[in-house]
Amino acid sequence: MQSEGEKFMSGARGEEKGRFILQVHNPMGAVEVAQQHAKRLESLHGKTIGELGNGSWEDQATLPAVRAQLQQRFPDLKIIPYTEFPRGTENIDHDGVIDLLLERGCEAVITGNAA
Repeated sequence: MQSEGEKFMSGARGEEKGRFILQVHNPMGAVEVAQQHAKRLESLHGKTIGELGNGSWEDQATLPAVRAQLQQRFPDLKIIPYTEFPRGTENIDHDGVIDLLLERGCEAVITGNAA
């Protein structure tokens, strides 16, 4: 005697009794990640870093704090503060900001903060 699952798989209404393959497609789609993160710098010594602030969660307090700690540890590090770039998620989320960072010689970026 067949179980309910076997009856379903072999034809729920007794029509065709052969097995079949059910293909299910994920409606969420697929995203291929070619490179998970940007290549990391070997050192921060002598580098130029830009700060970008999204205007949330006290970035005006945390970015200067991170900047101070990094400059203490790497005295030859140049950090261009977030105040010299557009601020706010909607203002920093476009290729023009990348161009600004590159024009200023930035080799890395510190972004903040999570919201």
